[in-house]
Amino acid sequence: MAKLATAIRLERFWQARPPLWLRGLAGLYALGWRVYASIYQLGLKRRHQLPVSVIGVGSLWTGGVGKTPLTIAITRLLHSAGRRVAVLTHGYGGHRYHTVSLIDPHQPVDPAAVGDETAELRMALPEVPIAVGKWRMRVAEAALQRWAPDVLVLDDGFQHLPLGRTLDLVLLPAESPLANGYCLPAGPLREPPSGLRRADVIVLVEYATLPYPTETPTPCPTLAALASDVPLYRATVAPTCLLHLTTGERVPLEALQGQPLTVLCGIARPKRFLQTAHALGYIVDSALYYPDHHAYTAAELQPLSGKTLLTTAKDAVKLRPLLPPNCNAYALLLEAHLEEALAQRIVKGTYSHAQNL
Repeated sequence: MAKLATAIRLERFWQARPPLWLRGLAGLYALGWRVYASIYQLGLKRRHQLPVSVIGVGSLWTGGVGKTPLTIAITRLLHSAGRRVAVLTHGYGGHRYHTVSLIDPHQPVDPAAVGDETAELRMALPEVPIAVGKWRMRVAEAALQRWAPDVLVLDDGFQHLPLGRTLDLVLLPAESPLANGYCLPAGPLREPPSGLRRADVIVLVEYATLPYPTETPTPCPTLAALASDVPLYRATVAPTCLLHLTTGERVPLEALQGQPLTVLCGIARPKRFLQTAHALGYIVDSALYYPDHHAYTAAELQPLSGKTLLTTAKDAVKLRPLLPPNCNAYALLLEAHLEEALAQRIVKGTYSHAQNL
């Protein structure tokens, strides 16, 4: 539980006013970002516009905002609307991060090669092609050549300025959209809050099982003051069912109630996962927490022998081949639900873009 306590302290720290020396480091970080962004603002570099719609799903936060569930929901929405859609993701944590990997529909993936988030996307979107790699322009161009999609969904790309977007969605946690308002390392932000002005849409993400305050208890400027002209929408992330890691069977959430569980996760905000487990009425007997994108080994998972395990979908794709045979392991599957007005804007926006090409 020590790692959880550290993560909780960090989240609390990011809600408070940091000490002067950390504010100074955050100021240097913010300055570096502003220099980078100004290169594009001044026209010294131009954003490359592709001949197809590009929907960006990103955030100002370093992680734990719900980008992957929202990416999945948006991709499903466009796919069901009859669009030829492909997902672009960076594949962080995989050893092919610096290359371009093209994953055809239903093609299995190795999370060690293309990252855990890519494997999670494949599990949720088996019928959709996925292009992976750090260099987004190369990845996008390779995807266009391979599959000729008419829509690309860019996962976690708000800070990637070279690739232009048709619609840029910025996700913020509803309980505390900007935390203390500071960039790393004094706060959780990847860029200054003023970056919201680049967004086409701001989406406040709520987790259905968690309580939310009526007001944001942070000292930073309000969203209205920062980006008054940017439309504000809401999305909800909710648990849907449990996936048994051995059989692949999906069972109701109630299936694990009343029995002691070991909770395991390696994500940016482990407190949220633990809170969700408690909100579902689960009995958490013990908990294991690892850094985000942790590369598990069979040896460190051996103590799970004979246990009933609850983990995340992001961790499940890495854990499945490494768990002891007698570990009864389940992944908690989450699903994002978009506000209807937002869903309509996404579909109509991509359709209008296609008509104008």
